[in-house]
Amino acid sequence: MRCDKRTFLAVVALVRLNWRDRIHHNVKFDITKRVAVTMIYLSTGGTIDSAATVMGMSKTSALVYICQVLSVLTRMAKEEITMPNTQTEIERVTDGFERIAGFPGVIGAVDGSLMRISRPAEHEGWYCRKHFPAVNMQDVVDHETRFRSYCIRAGSINDQALWNQSGLRNKVSVPSGMHLLGDAGYKIFRHLLTPFDEKEASYSAQKRRYNYKLSQTRITVERAFGILKNRYRILLGKISQKSPARVTNVI
Repeated sequence: MRCDKRTFLAVVALVRLNWRDRIHHNVKFDITKRVAVTMIYLSTGGTIDSAATVMGMSKTSALVYICQVLSVLTRMAKEEITMPNTQTEIERVTDGFERIAGFPGVIGAVDGSLMRISRPAEHEGWYCRKHFPAVNMQDVVDHETRFRSYCIRAGSINDQALWNQSGLRNKVSVPSGMHLLGDAGYKIFRHLLTPFDEKEASYSAQKRRYNYKLSQTRITVERAFGILKNRYRILLGKISQKSPARVTNVI
């Protein structure tokens, strides 16, 4: 399941704490087993059938349990995935980023990543620039590759449009003097710094140095996506769910 026993039991405890559905005491598959089949499904990149077989349950039961656990985790994400919001935490994150390449005042690195999905019945707008149905997930991570914010939209929406639609642009309060770092797919904003155009930077050593430091610092978000997809291998292939809403829960 790509996690040790201690981590797995910690996840089970959190899910149990946030569980809303009634479970009878004599039920065959308790919360621990429901979390287990979900983790197997997410981490192996296989099918619900294969996860169900490992746990000795029917595909129908596995589907119900996986949807239950994913719903709980989705609710939890709203409280667990947050931007740094205390002075101590902000200083820890900005200091951590500055140690990477000397870029000061960075509170997060932002980027988008396309996730392949099954073609929805109403497929218009879901096809990305690479010509397959997808969702675009925008994330902010800190210096430790921890996810701090996320927003998911249809694959046809590019990174800049996703930024414009997300709360990061207008709702997130970024302290004065702090900023997020983005790549060339974003336009500079009051709390978002992006690289200079390559042609413009070619005439200035100072701008090239700025671009280099920004790139070395911002690459944290690309590493985070790599870690996420390697740990939960379902994200490496096509996420086969019947609706975009279920896809969002998986992610």
